[in-house]
Amino acid sequence: MTWLETAQSELQNGGLAAWLIYDFRGINPVMKRFLDVGNSFLTRRVFFLIPAQGQPTLLVHAIEFKSLPELPYKVASYSSHESLEDVLKDILPKGKVAMEYSPNNDIPYVSHVDAGTVEMIRGLGAEVLSSGDLLQAFSAWTPAQLEAHLKAVEHVLQAKDIAFEFVSLQTQMGNSLRETDVQKVITDYFDSHDLIYDHPPIIGFGPHAGDPHYSPVAGSDAYLEEGAVLMDIWAKLPRDDAPYADITWMGCYGEPSADLQTVWETVRDARDLAVKTIQEAYDAGRYPQGLEIDRATRDFIASKGHGEAFIHRTGHSIGNRHTHGEAVHLDDFETRDTRDLRPGIAVTVEPGVYLEEFGVRSEINLVLEKSGPRVTTDAQTDLIIIPAR
Repeated sequence: MTWLETAQSELQNGGLAAWLIYDFRGINPVMKRFLDVGNSFLTRRVFFLIPAQGQPTLLVHAIEFKSLPELPYKVASYSSHESLEDVLKDILPKGKVAMEYSPNNDIPYVSHVDAGTVEMIRGLGAEVLSSGDLLQAFSAWTPAQLEAHLKAVEHVLQAKDIAFEFVSLQTQMGNSLRETDVQKVITDYFDSHDLIYDHPPIIGFGPHAGDPHYSPVAGSDAYLEEGAVLMDIWAKLPRDDAPYADITWMGCYGEPSADLQTVWETVRDARDLAVKTIQEAYDAGRYPQGLEIDRATRDFIASKGHGEAFIHRTGHSIGNRHTHGEAVHLDDFETRDTRDLRPGIAVTVEPGVYLEEFGVRSEINLVLEKSGPRVTTDAQTDLIIIPAR
């Protein structure tokens, strides 16, 4: 199925009359995904209308009309702002039109069209809706991407094992150990296997584990002392379309305190509840929304007394350009993600509790299949205990 066939099928299934992709000087990255104009340099407003049925129409300014290559679409032009509105009136169908817009900016990953342009299209009689769910049809992984992800999973799990073994060996030998020492072990492994990572892994000892996006810097990083050890590790194969694998595992140097053990069990159980909630929705014959899974996870952690310490969303979609993708996130906290968890999409599940003395996060990856979520990474069940000397 071509992208156009997919788009029109989604439009018809969603009761939408058209998809109107708008761009001005590259503000909407969605345009580049579906429109190739060769070496033409479009400096004015561009509209690309994909109707639920029939041939798409590309609308460009008159001074750029002749520079376009031959395209398999209707091409129209405008010059003045009055003529722009006149042409849009002619090509816009009656009914609901999807655009890269999100009501109240609930999903900023979709919000690429400025408010004024949305107002103009509404003023021409169209009912503007978000293209968020429509775009999800293009976020499903191919079999080759799934295979690349699974290979990346093997590598990040191997890197995690090597890192914890390194910590254990160094402590047994009585050597002092810093966060960047562990970080380097992981990046050395990645570099030796030609893996891509857009940022070195997060290694947090003790209180640093309580900072979700802490990044150790040589010289100011912490020495290992008794307490929590957090490792957040991600990488991908060296291929443009290869998705990331992204995991977080928890250890403890010495015997864990009662508080650390309790918080660990809360986070682990919240993680597993998220997967269970997705599965239950699939079993009931529906796709849950991202915010629904976040809310279930967040309510569970709050019931254990740590709601205020869970300060980020439950999970993010997994991308290939970045670890965070552009599909649905498990989020009713930072944003309100109403998009569906559809088959073919992959997400992380990573609840966390962040306290002054320590933090705990547990992160797994899962791919949505027709029957429900498939966990592609190991799911940690117990803290990794590193005996203290």
